[in-house]
Amino acid sequence: MLPRFIIAFFAFIGLTLTATVMLVLLAVPASPATVEPSGCERNLADTNASLAAMQARVKSLSSAHAPETCTATRLYFLELVKARAVTALCKSGPDRDRELDRFDADVEHTNEAIAAQCG
Repeated sequence: MLPRFIIAFFAFIGLTLTATVMLVLLAVPASPATVEPSGCERNLADTNASLAAMQARVKSLSSAHAPETCTATRLYFLELVKARAVTALCKSGPDRDRELDRFDADVEHTNEAIAAQCG
């Protein structure tokens, strides 16, 4: 029982630190981009589809307090961080700022849920 807890603890710490570093690196002031990097439209669509699928999976498992729920929530957390990064790179203007703020709130909320339910 204890080794499983230790592995889960270090996995959680690793995910949290990775996400924190990624968020710090992405926390640059918004600057209007004149040229959209190549592939952004497809990357945004793919990322949003993955995020929606992962969110649906988490919601379908939310009633159970099983290890699958924690795993799905952690994977959703990583998808949120990825979606935030793609949005930061591919969008500009006020829409970008609003979406980044929404992603930041979602990342914080999901991180708190992981700490409360899986820690």
